[in-house]
Amino acid sequence: MAERPALPHIPHAELVSRALDGSRAPWDAEAARHLRQCGACRERLALYERAAAAGRLTRPGEVLQPPPAHVWTAVRSHLDEDAPRTPPPLPPPPAPAPRRAALRVLRRAAAAARALAHALARGLVRLPARLRPHRPRETDR
Repeated sequence: MAERPALPHIPHAELVSRALDGSRAPWDAEAARHLRQCGACRERLALYERAAAAGRLTRPGEVLQPPPAHVWTAVRSHLDEDAPRTPPPLPPPPAPAPRRAALRVLRRAAAAARALAHALARGLVRLPARLRPHRPRETDR
């Protein structure tokens, strides 16, 4: 007697999708046949459907019970541990320099720039005289 080849299982993603969609999407013939024959796929589908139903609270008369106070205390303490620590406050910015002091510094810098420019100009004026070839004096001969 020839053995029938094992049917591939329905992928988990498709079972989850079907569990979330409910009966809105019909199964194709091959998948429906596989579900009738495969207990493992049926169990997985039932598990996913129960999880989806619990998330929707679709059971009649079912009410979500609030957790005990110690649960909320534990949750808050864990959240407080994970909360980022605030860095220390930044020091205040330095007070701006008085305007007169700033003007004094600018005047000194301008005076220094003028003196430098004057010295450069005087050097440039005297430069051609220094670059002329040296002529021996009458006394040097």
